[in-house]
Amino acid sequence: MFDVLAKKSKIENRRSKILADFGGRVLILGIGNILLKDEGIGVHVVHQLQKEDLPDNVEIIDGGTAGLDILLSQEGLHKLVVIDAVRAGSEPGTIVKFEIRNSKFETPIFRQSQLSLHQLDLFDAIAVAEKMNTLPEEIVVVGVEPAEVNLGLELSEEVARSVPEVIEQVLEEIGDVIHRK
Repeated sequence: MFDVLAKKSKIENRRSKILADFGGRVLILGIGNILLKDEGIGVHVVHQLQKEDLPDNVEIIDGGTAGLDILLSQEGLHKLVVIDAVRAGSEPGTIVKFEIRNSKFETPIFRQSQLSLHQLDLFDAIAVAEKMNTLPEEIVVVGVEPAEVNLGLELSEEVARSVPEVIEQVLEEIGDVIHRK
């Protein structure tokens, strides 16, 4: 007989691999406007992540539409993981993940296009944080291609289906930092 209750989810398995004794601070920042359907994907994901039992050094913030200003108030961050709607010309619901170093996207394909709907704010916040010597050692953006950016509180079906995978990728990013110690 198969015991459904004994089987752990991917998230529970990932969480059990995260070590709570890592000293570096990690910020997971969900940004977006939840009044504009898929534009609010980052906020929807962080609300799900806030239910997770994560180490004390991992902070989760619903940044809403002013989310990137929060970066400027953070000091001593080892890693920043930003979750946002991203226009990369892919199918709606497609997840893109890229690193930002020295105020530039590391993935060449993204350098010429506007990705995040908050891209200017993101680069401005990174540039200011760099000048203030508060720039995290690592910055990763986990983005989802939106299907609908118009009035409404719910995510489109395509984007809603991507939420579990976005959560998995964010947890992977956290695990990567914690296990590097």
